[in-house]
Amino acid sequence: PQAEATAEPEATASDAAPATQAPTEPAPTAAPTATTAPTEPAESAEDPTPVPPDTPTPTPTDASEEVPADTGAGPGSFIVGEGSQITFTVDEETSFAPVRFEAVISGIGLSGFANLDGSPSVITLDLHSLESDQSYRDRYIRDRMFPNTPTATVTFDQLPDLPQSFLDGEDTEGTLDGSLQIGDTATPLTFEVVARIDPEAVNVLGKTTFTWEQLGLPKPVFGPVTYLGEEVRVQVLIVAHKR
Repeated sequence: PQAEATAEPEATASDAAPATQAPTEPAPTAAPTATTAPTEPAESAEDPTPVPPDTPTPTPTDASEEVPADTGAGPGSFIVGEGSQITFTVDEETSFAPVRFEAVISGIGLSGFANLDGSPSVITLDLHSLESDQSYRDRYIRDRMFPNTPTATVTFDQLPDLPQSFLDGEDTEGTLDGSLQIGDTATPLTFEVVARIDPEAVNVLGKTTFTWEQLGLPKPVFGPVTYLGEEVRVQVLIVAHKR
């Protein structure tokens, strides 16, 4: 949010989805496989170490007992990380710019787990990592709004049934009901989402709004800000990789 909005991440002055990993874009390219270090030459066959005659011969593993390799696709647990971003946008007016504009605060300090197997999904945001184009906003968010609550947590208790088209890698649209926890206050939020699963990651683009009253916070009043909107618009891009 400005001050809150300021307290909330922002990214761009527009509400457009971050170019990184949005569900409509191709999945992120896998990091190149590290080059294998050259193998040292085998020792000379001369004077080999004798093997005691009673050394047991290893028993071959029964193929039926082998654990199948993880293909990285399908429902399961995914770790939220690189590529994730959240943006908060709020209408603002300042004494030195008497024109109303959109103040944007954003951050990439997102972590947690996205679970597609029915268990809760939990996303944590580092509020102190939020930044905007004005240092006075950033300081207000960090030092005045959330001095003792540096993190916010959104929990989705259960995801809706996933259609086969999602599991096949197609974009899927819908809504997700979650709960935003900041300190002792929990605020129910509903996100409009577009999601896609790729072989190694889940990409979710979500949008929602909230008011200062919903968060149990007074509207921020600070510095040169002469007007701050009641509603904060949120856009979050979650990129979660297979565990």
